[in-house]
Amino acid sequence: MTERKPLDAALRRFLDEQAAAAGQPGELTEEERLAMARARIMRALESRTSIPGLPNDVETRDVAITGALTGRLYTPHRAMGPLPVLVYLHGGGWAAGSVATHDPFCRLLSNAAAVIILSVEYRLAPEHPHPAALEDTLTAVRWATDHAAQWGGDPARIALGGDSAGAHLAAVAANQLSADAQPHGLRALLLLFPVTDYPSANHRSYTENATGYGLEANLMRWFWGQYAPAISANDPTVSPLRLQTVPALPPTLVATAEYDVLRDEGIEYAEKLRAADVVVTHMHAPDMHHNFAVHPGTVARFPQSDAALTRFAGWLRATLVA
Repeated sequence: MTERKPLDAALRRFLDEQAAAAGQPGELTEEERLAMARARIMRALESRTSIPGLPNDVETRDVAITGALTGRLYTPHRAMGPLPVLVYLHGGGWAAGSVATHDPFCRLLSNAAAVIILSVEYRLAPEHPHPAALEDTLTAVRWATDHAAQWGGDPARIALGGDSAGAHLAAVAANQLSADAQPHGLRALLLLFPVTDYPSANHRSYTENATGYGLEANLMRWFWGQYAPAISANDPTVSPLRLQTVPALPPTLVATAEYDVLRDEGIEYAEKLRAADVVVTHMHAPDMHHNFAVHPGTVARFPQSDAALTRFAGWLRATLVA
């Protein structure tokens, strides 16, 4: 096994400070644990009252997609339209996170990549377990395709993406859309630190990075219990890594980090797609942790966060303009 590069020292200090501030919560009910998970990501956002470099020249507006499903559109002011559109699903273990928590990242990415982003407020578990969030994802992609032209988007250049659990939703939705006979317009797939397999697979990174790196193995298992408590681990709508036949997917970027419980399943998913002749770009951060470039607590906090976002944006521009 190749020797691992040490965790970035500044990130180590940040993680230790966060752990000390959180303290030991003791025994919690399921309701208390859910409330804590949701409050934790909101506190991370609220602690960043000023994020350096957050662009002011991105127009935002909230939109109704269908029924109770809503989203937020991000449009760069100076970009010449019609613009490519990225349908984006936030992370948070399918049970936490929101359009609001991922607003900084979406602003930065929209501006840097010169794309319109539709950030989707999909239904959360456990109130709405699988397949509710997946259904919302599919609805949002179809709605974006049908309505993009109305807000300066190009319906022929639709990208789908997300981070963590949101990347999981994007991966599964892309598989379903690409297997359909109906055209969908997907030109790119952006999978940032994705969930692709059930914890029972026992990937090595679940053991190597079980504690001390932000997203802990037991927390990830708990998230799975909220989202898909009664679904077979072999079901590819919850474990896309176990999909038997990969459809014809668009060019795909997969981002992984060394100190992430999801590292190995993300790497294996990139390899699985590449073996199926999908054009894959794999970006790996050897000294960082899960979702460092996206999470509201760490977006634009470290040089690696800025560098990764710049690479994501460059890939989107190259893929959607080509």
